[in-house]
Amino acid sequence: MHELEYVVDIIDFRMTKKVDVNKYDLICGFGDIFQQYFEDSTNKKIITIYYGTGMHVCHQNYATLQRIKDVYNKKGKWIGKSSRFVDKTWSHQTTLVDSIIALGNEVCVNSYKKYYDGLVYSLNAPFYQILDARKIIESRDQESAKHYLWFGSSGLIHKGLDLLLDYFSKNKDITLHICGYIENEKEFCRIYKKELFETENIKTYGFVDINSEKFKNILQKCSFVVYPSCSEGGSPSVLATIGNGGLIPIITKETTISTGYEILIDGFDYFSIEKAILKSRELTLAEIKALQLKNLDYVLLHHTQEQYYTLLKETLKQIISVKNEM
Repeated sequence: MHELEYVVDIIDFRMTKKVDVNKYDLICGFGDIFQQYFEDSTNKKIITIYYGTGMHVCHQNYATLQRIKDVYNKKGKWIGKSSRFVDKTWSHQTTLVDSIIALGNEVCVNSYKKYYDGLVYSLNAPFYQILDARKIIESRDQESAKHYLWFGSSGLIHKGLDLLLDYFSKNKDITLHICGYIENEKEFCRIYKKELFETENIKTYGFVDINSEKFKNILQKCSFVVYPSCSEGGSPSVLATIGNGGLIPIITKETTISTGYEILIDGFDYFSIEKAILKSRELTLAEIKALQLKNLDYVLLHHTQEQYYTLLKETLKQIISVKNEM
């Protein structure tokens, strides 16, 4: 915004304190400030841009609670804290704004178009490149074809970890590696204690820093990243494993990324996971290496931080230019 010659104030999205919006020419982001602007009676026209870091909240909340219900039906327990439910929906910002920038592909964009009649711009999520993925690909042995990585953050059910635990605990000839804030979701850990901590072919590490040697070693062991999430905004965690390790993504369309070389999971159930995993097991070692390189090349071409900054700036310029001409 500074490069576009704006003087910038940064406001916490949760702040409810009254703000004098009349001193601004543009509001970009998300949160309470949008509702305040649209509910204030002001004659000044301010350009409003919603920055969506995931799919539309109406999709997300329905999808995440459906997944919680799925686990209840299997386990007889409600584990609501392992969802990604958005308590405050801020509907003004996804209905009344001038434009929306959605982090993710057309799947993410289309989730907004159901509720919004303006222009929605797609923006590829970026990732942090730490490692030389080509060297890691070359260093893998044939055993890596039996190793899969789940690399995620909070909302373990939302991100499909329960589905993977169900599948891998019954298929001992392949190994699942789990990296994330597992211990923060105590009820999930209690219900899935056996699968998480007492199953030989399921390795649970907890949080793993991408700058660590442990992250590099885990990437070297695995050929695939598997992520059956029900709602994402371009899934930077998946991109990090592809861009740093060349892993082949086995993902749902709701991750809102597509390299063109992914293996799709077409549902949120055991059989959909099985179908996708079996497809990966059919690949030869040569095919696995070729797909790893193709996925890596795509991510390095479309998802670097530099490309993100460039596209974001150009998108902002385009929106501002159109609105200033109206």
